[in-house]
Amino acid sequence: CLTLCEGQFLDLWTSEEEGRQSVQLYFDMIGRKTAALIAGSIQAGAMLATDDAATIAAYRDFGWALGLAFQLNDDLLGIWGQEQETGKQPTDLAKRKRTLPVLYALEHAAPTDRARLKALLTEPEPTSATTAEIIELLERSGAHTYTREQARHHRDEALVQLERTGAADAAARERLAQIITSVIEA
Repeated sequence: CLTLCEGQFLDLWTSEEEGRQSVQLYFDMIGRKTAALIAGSIQAGAMLATDDAATIAAYRDFGWALGLAFQLNDDLLGIWGQEQETGKQPTDLAKRKRTLPVLYALEHAAPTDRARLKALLTEPEPTSATTAEIIELLERSGAHTYTREQARHHRDEALVQLERTGAADAAARERLAQIITSVIEA
């Protein structure tokens, strides 16, 4: 719970001032929020099922990686998602959320693109043309690809950790792996 609160604090604190945000701090923040929540939930279940420390740790590591993958996939859907497929409107840019793609672009875009992105992100009411230009700048900076690669990396790490858990029912473990892969397509 404390870690989750720290993550929420980081989220609020970094959103108050532009210069506080970075890719590194973003990973720290989502680790303390989404990953900690999922890891803690899965670890609690494992603790009820066994007292084997290695098994409990494997379940916790599975939850941590799954939480990071889930959040990064959500970042992708928040910008590039198709509402009719996901049921979620891609509103992160309209809400001016500083998710991984935006932070990555602010750190890695060419200087002129970075300056333009900063200017567009300060517009109070983004138009569809503004949003389209921001997406173009994100893609040109490699932010879409980077975020997708990070989501895949953490998804694949979750699948490795799932195998490490040694869950007795191989069929159930395989079905869970299929669900994870289909939900976190990255």
